[in-house]
Amino acid sequence: MILFKPGQRPKTNPCLIVASNGRSGSTLMFDALWKAQKRRRVWPKPKATFEMELAQAELHQGNLVKTHDFPGVLRGRDNVKVLFCYGPTKDSALSVYSVLGRYGRDWIRQHFEHLHAKGTFEDLFKYDVLNQAEQMKQWATFENVPVLCLSYDAIWRRQSEVADFLELNFSLPERIERAKKSIPDEILDQASAVYDPIDAVLSELPELFVASAKYADILNRLPSQRSAA
Repeated sequence: MILFKPGQRPKTNPCLIVASNGRSGSTLMFDALWKAQKRRRVWPKPKATFEMELAQAELHQGNLVKTHDFPGVLRGRDNVKVLFCYGPTKDSALSVYSVLGRYGRDWIRQHFEHLHAKGTFEDLFKYDVLNQAEQMKQWATFENVPVLCLSYDAIWRRQSEVADFLELNFSLPERIERAKKSIPDEILDQASAVYDPIDAVLSELPELFVASAKYADILNRLPSQRSAA
C-alpha cells in the first residue's frame, strides 16, 4: 500500500485526526491511539479533544482530535494525518435509533449537531439525514492531507497497517460482537429503503485504502439524498 503521495508526508509526530460517520469504531480507535500517544516522550504534552468544527480545533503537532466534520478546512495543512472510520450507513442509523431509550433526546440532538444533520430524529428513516453518504464521498476522495479510510469490520484485521500509516503503535481491546438490536420490522423496512442503496455503493470500496480521487467514480454513483422538505 502506498501511504503517501509526493510532497504529502507530514512533519514528524503530526496531529492525528480520527474522523467518522458515527458509530463505526472511531471512539475505540480514538481511545487506543490516545493511550499510545501518551506513552510518547514529547513536549509540549499532547491534547486529546472532540471537535465538532475542525476549523476551531487545535491541530498542533502531537495532538489527537476526534470529529464527525468534513475535511475541507484541512486544505493546505502539512502537519496532520487522518484516520477515517466508516461502516454501513444503515447500521449507523439503526444504532442511533436504538440508543434513544438509553441516552435520551439530548444525546440524540447533540449527535445530530456533531454530524451536521439536516433534519431531526424523526427524519432518520426518511432520508440520509446524518449526511453519511456525503461525508464518505468527501473523506474518501480528499487528497490534500494523508487520509486512511478504514472499515469497521477491518479494524482488528488491519491493525498493523493502520499503525504503519499513523507511525504509532497501539493496542486494541479484544473484539466483542455487537449485541443484536430489537427493532420493529416497520423501522427495519424504512431503514433498508433509505440506506441499502447507499451501502450497496459503499460495499464496492476496499476495506482499507488511502483516500484518492480515483474513488470518485464509485462514490458518484451514490443515490441522491433529498430532505423531506
